[in-house]
Amino acid sequence: MNNGNSETLPLDQTARTPRGARSTAGDDELTKMKQQLLQAEVRLARARATVVGAEIDIKVLNTRLKAFLK
Repeated sequence: MNNGNSETLPLDQTARTPRGARSTAGDDELTKMKQQLLQAEVRLARARATVVGAEIDIKVLNTRLKAFLK
């Protein structure tokens, strides 16, 4: 139940490192992960476009079949 009062929880400071303390290797790893995430998002968008195209093909073929059977 949400009564309209938003509570902010304190962040676990032990799990976070200050931005200035991050090593170059950590920056490289972060950059690599961001790039991999972007690539995965692109693959997902392409897959969704393929699905939409297939759905349109099915609708067109169903319409043609119904017209042929009349």
